[in-house]
Amino acid sequence: MANKAATCQEIKEKVCEDRISVLPDALLVQILLLLPIKEAVATSILSKPWSCIWTLMPKLVCKDTKHTNSKSVWWFFEQSLQLHKSPILEHLEVKLGSRCPADVDVGKLILKAVERNIRLLDFNLKWSAKPISLPKTLYTCKTLKKLILSNKILIEIPFEAFLPSLIKLELFNVAYKDEGSLIRLLSSCPVLKTLIVVREKNDNVIKFSVKVPSLNSLVYINNNDDDGVCGCGCSSSSGSLIIDSPQLKYLRVNDFSEDGCSIESMSPNLTMARVDVGSPPNENFLTYLSSVKFLHMTWIDETEVFCSCVNYSQLIECMLRPCRAEYWVESVMLLLDNSPNLKVLMIDTVFLVVQVRAQEYDLGDGHYNLV
Repeated sequence: MANKAATCQEIKEKVCEDRISVLPDALLVQILLLLPIKEAVATSILSKPWSCIWTLMPKLVCKDTKHTNSKSVWWFFEQSLQLHKSPILEHLEVKLGSRCPADVDVGKLILKAVERNIRLLDFNLKWSAKPISLPKTLYTCKTLKKLILSNKILIEIPFEAFLPSLIKLELFNVAYKDEGSLIRLLSSCPVLKTLIVVREKNDNVIKFSVKVPSLNSLVYINNNDDDGVCGCGCSSSSGSLIIDSPQLKYLRVNDFSEDGCSIESMSPNLTMARVDVGSPPNENFLTYLSSVKFLHMTWIDETEVFCSCVNYSQLIECMLRPCRAEYWVESVMLLLDNSPNLKVLMIDTVFLVVQVRAQEYDLGDGHYNLV
């Protein structure tokens, strides 16, 4: 009986054995990364070995939701960052909603992140106060590779700005101190590959100039309007886009403003383009698209005919969306004549969807069969 009791005790001890705590710290950190930050911090009370594991996490995420108290969320996150010990902060994501108190020291958070050699910063501020400027040290961070700024952020760039490692930049509905700040921000990124911009109305920039020699991908969506005053108290008009990026491979433009888009530097590497505009692009812009293999274009104004003189020798697939179109047929015929390698053509209007394949439309007698 004694032996049986001893055996039962051994089995019980094995069942209750803490096998997780003996795992390497690096593996425990990876487990904690799967949890929300509050739950990850809560593991510090499990035992002494667990007390500091969460402080080594290279990724911190703070999200304010409608079900949480913004001030308490911010306090918790600020305290967590002070206790954080990882020498490199790979990923910091902060999203603060409209109930976020205006006295929150956002700059202190950014300074902490820069001190920890931040690699990816995603900061989204939606409070009711005016847009704020971020600390200047953010724009001289040597380790930052990806930067996402959204909503109540005022882009105010110092002259000494330099982001030598930044590869991807995303700007969503931010305000700009002036056009000079925009120019200094982009010129401070010598290896920038991807730029995504969504413009809010009255962001204090009229000419949105993208002059980035290293840029491969550009997404530009203009939600600008012509009246009002931006959140920082600056007036603005609709705005236009100027592109000077000779290495561009992918382009997406959604801009229904009157000023539209202009090109200053041709890109022989441009392969894919999606252009949604209020009126047909001018010949200079269409020439810029002449090297594309995949083209998707939408335009509103049906009174102009385009594609007249541009040779799309590389074009393989094309979709056209002439909204309220009445004169699109002439444009399509010109496009077909100037696109010898076109394989697929789709024409989408409110009342009509047409798909044309190269082997179907060329009848050898100058006529085209749209099916």
